[in-house]
Amino acid sequence: MILHFARWYVLFAAVGSEPSSDEILTKLADSNIGRQGIAYSGLREYTLRNLRVAKEATLLARVAYVPREGKHFTILEGSGSPMLTRIIEKLLVYEADESRPTNSSNHGIDPVNYQAHLRGTEYKNGRHCYVMELTPKHNSKYLIKGTLWIDRGTYGIVRLDGRTSSSVSMFLGATRISEEFGEVEGLWLPSHMRAVSSSFLVGTSELEIRYTDYRITDIDNTVGDQHLVAQPK
Repeated sequence: MILHFARWYVLFAAVGSEPSSDEILTKLADSNIGRQGIAYSGLREYTLRNLRVAKEATLLARVAYVPREGKHFTILEGSGSPMLTRIIEKLLVYEADESRPTNSSNHGIDPVNYQAHLRGTEYKNGRHCYVMELTPKHNSKYLIKGTLWIDRGTYGIVRLDGRTSSSVSMFLGATRISEEFGEVEGLWLPSHMRAVSSSFLVGTSELEIRYTDYRITDIDNTVGDQHLVAQPK
């Protein structure tokens, strides 16, 4: 009987020792702040499809992240629909602008922008994760309502599934997003993303991004000619 009670007490203590939802979200935000001081570069392959017009475009770009500056994109090659290619180029300009320190608070996963509920823990992509339900505190095309998997050891984001809490534009409704992340030399970075938007005017559009060739770089030796930002045509 004593042994049975001792086992129950140990189990109860272990469960009770889990951080609260707010604590997990705060640790995630603190971890992200630390990662913002690390420079890196990588390749991205963007594929945009519109099912209504049965067209697609593919664009290959190199991204370089510089602390205190943000992201810089260099377009390497592209093919397919010129109209869809221009949309991808505008996405690069938009992301570069949103990555600037003055704008990054618009979409940070932190207690300022989100309420979170800890649903439990589970293994995702080989990692033991906290499973969090995210609810934006205000409607915004930058914020996601959905589910977040956070690595318990590093507080890095492993996966995000959800929908933007507001329409992306007057022509597109809320966008459904699935994004996976991987650890590269201790830095959690996106590895694959798929986004689907639908509307009466333009039909269904699908965007897929594949991330490869990551390199963690020294701040003093980051991007020489890579400080080129795609400009919309």
